[in-house]
Amino acid sequence: MPSTADTQPEDSFAIAVEIGGRGQRVALATEDGRILDSIESISIDTSALATIEVVCRLIDQVLARRRNPTSVPAGIGIAFGGPVDTDRGTTIRSHRIGGFEQYPLVGVLEERFGLRTVIENDARAAAVGEYTFGAGRGARDMVYLHLGHGVGGGIILGGRLQHGSSMTSGELGHMVVAAEGPRCSCGKPGHLEAYASAPAIVARMHARLVEAPEERAQTWVNNGDITPRLIFEHYETDDDAQFIVDETLQVIGLAAANLVTALNPDAVVIGGYVVESGSMITSTVRAKIRQYAFDAAARRVTVAASDLGSDAALIGASVLVMQDRP
Repeated sequence: MPSTADTQPEDSFAIAVEIGGRGQRVALATEDGRILDSIESISIDTSALATIEVVCRLIDQVLARRRNPTSVPAGIGIAFGGPVDTDRGTTIRSHRIGGFEQYPLVGVLEERFGLRTVIENDARAAAVGEYTFGAGRGARDMVYLHLGHGVGGGIILGGRLQHGSSMTSGELGHMVVAAEGPRCSCGKPGHLEAYASAPAIVARMHARLVEAPEERAQTWVNNGDITPRLIFEHYETDDDAQFIVDETLQVIGLAAANLVTALNPDAVVIGGYVVESGSMITSTVRAKIRQYAFDAAARRVTVAASDLGSDAALIGASVLVMQDRP
């Protein structure tokens, strides 16, 4: 659904595109981090070509609605839900949409719209958004942890977003938190994503209810679809919900403590819609860092929930476009 356009002038603006686990979204964003207008499609297409057609249509629609039709965007920034090669402008793969293996997405959009285009992993783009205009403002070194349909993140050291030698820096969901734990979406056991992503939390709750007394299991059936929010809401009143929440927060806290010890950041920012499910997540992670991390690092770091929410990746993508201007 479209958003209400901002009443301020467009000034310099970029087109920001998010391709993620919950659909596609396109926005016009200004240099100072304001979203002027946005439009989205909540359909999850099964092929890269179909997804790109939706994205192009959304770009055409949001450009047609701008107040000054003669103004030219600074470029297009793509926040992509999967690993990417930012240097080559390609997607490496998507775990949910076929056809994005080594796909030249930057070149396709540049040819289609005639605008300079940059690409970044969606969680790393969100990290840039939070660092520049959100909960990480003022930090020198920041770790961003994204808890959504998957688990990802971004690491910013000395003001620079880290990519690593194989463009996988920030894949925090694939940190091992339990050697014999459940299998992750990547196929390996015990990764953080297998505990802390929204589907993993729900799947573990379902598995728990299989062993629960019939009356208790039936209570959950009567509640309707089980969601992370529902599980967190029942923390105080249901033993199974309490077990799942405690286990989830324990592994998130351990992962965060290890990151704080290893990287010694000023700030840890936690985003994604799982965080919106329970206000206790940030405070518990803060406590786990104090409990497990190296003392000097734990005393230095601040822990905060995302300020930008679902806009973080789009704002970060627009920042990257503005930074990359000739």
